[in-house]
Amino acid sequence: MHMPGMTNLGTIILLIVCVGIGYVLEPIIFSGDNLLQEKTADTAAGDTSGTAPDGTPGLPPAPAAGVDLTKITPEDFPEKVTLKAPHTISDAGSGITMTLEKGSMVKPVRIEGTDLVIQPAGIPVESKINIDRTNFKELAVPKMLDRLRNASVEPGSTPPAPIPAPDATPEPAPPVTPPAPGADPAPAPTTTPATARLGESAIIALLKKDVQDGNVSEFKTSQVTSWEAGGDMEFDGDTYQTGRVTFEADTILGVQQHEAIALIEHGKVYKWIWAKTKLDMR
Repeated sequence: MHMPGMTNLGTIILLIVCVGIGYVLEPIIFSGDNLLQEKTADTAAGDTSGTAPDGTPGLPPAPAAGVDLTKITPEDFPEKVTLKAPHTISDAGSGITMTLEKGSMVKPVRIEGTDLVIQPAGIPVESKINIDRTNFKELAVPKMLDRLRNASVEPGSTPPAPIPAPDATPEPAPPVTPPAPGADPAPAPTTTPATARLGESAIIALLKKDVQDGNVSEFKTSQVTSWEAGGDMEFDGDTYQTGRVTFEADTILGVQQHEAIALIEHGKVYKWIWAKTKLDMR
């Protein structure tokens, strides 16, 4: 015998049990219009990252501009840079092999492409490292930007006054009085040659003054143990008088003695170089 009341009661109990054990009940009757509207709404709410507000396809963001290393000059170089990762240096000429730890301070020498040539403190050995493995950019780029900014002409500044053109009419040359018959011609004036050579004491005095003035940063006067006047030396196709200095430096290998050579030209120190490797000193 079929009893509608019992069927409805069983259905209600089944629904309560399903909800109690975690089922999610959804309506089973949808109209075609509702389905179309929900699909349209889902499409409109989708990812629009590649579309501009007016509906046209958008462009990806422009990449950040890189640093033009060719704009950096030696005057922008910091005195020391820090390694961001360990770096091994090996020099076949001197037989030195060492590993610099992360955080070691080294001297930047020059830029070669995307590499930075570095030199450990007090050791005349050079090595290349990728420039991004140091903090060189963080230190040198602000200096470069300040230099370029200062070099530009500020708005509202008064340009220098133009130099007036010289008078087109030349002045007449003064008359030349011929010498009297039998008179001796005046002797030609003597000039001091520009390449006057310095004596030993003058060379030593010049070396001490140049170091005291801070024209070389690799050592100080207090580190020097010997000042000497050297002989002539050919360097890059030119011949220079020289002075030689022996000094002590505290390096990662301990206290070591090094020699430096000063190239002298026209009575002044042209540059300092390492005596062993002939590399420039800073």
